Amino acid sequence: MFFLLLMISLLAPSPTFYGSCPGLSLPVDDEIVRPYAPVGRYAGHWGVDIAAEPGTPVEAAEAGTVTFAGQVAGVNSVTIDHGGGLRTSYSYLQEIEVARDQRVAAGTIVGRSGLDHELAAVHFSVRIGTVYQDPENWLVCLSSPQPALHLVSSTVA
Repeated sequence: MFFLLLMISLLAPSPTFYGSCPGLSLPVDDEIVRPYAPVGRYAGHWGVDIAAEPGTPVEAAEAGTVTFAGQVAGVNSVTIDHGGGLRTSYSYLQEIEVARDQRVAAGTIVGRSGLDHELAAVHFSVRIGTVYQDPENWLVCLSSPQPALHLVSSTVA
């Protein structure tokens, strides 16, 4: 039981940091068109793709500091450190509108959406430390009528 409580306290964002709902905002206001589906240690899909017409503003899911703004394997990406080991990344951007070390508020436009493997979408990922998490676990409380505790897996498939 102690181990379970320890894992919850380590993986759950601080309520004082995130307000009454320990969650993140969608970076674009549309539906998830490709779910989180990791395979093994390195393959699969380590985030979610959210529908967005190219050029759509992509917003920071929460306040933080930009730790990366550039290209990874030819893909424009932005990563934001939200504190407590929580980081979000936004990929397949048509353009980037923030710079490394820039402090951003929740909702700050970090870039404009592009094409994610020919799909008009933004790739959104969530990590705690180096462990990827299913972003939907961090978005679920936004649609709940009441704030609630949501457990987040600490394992990597």
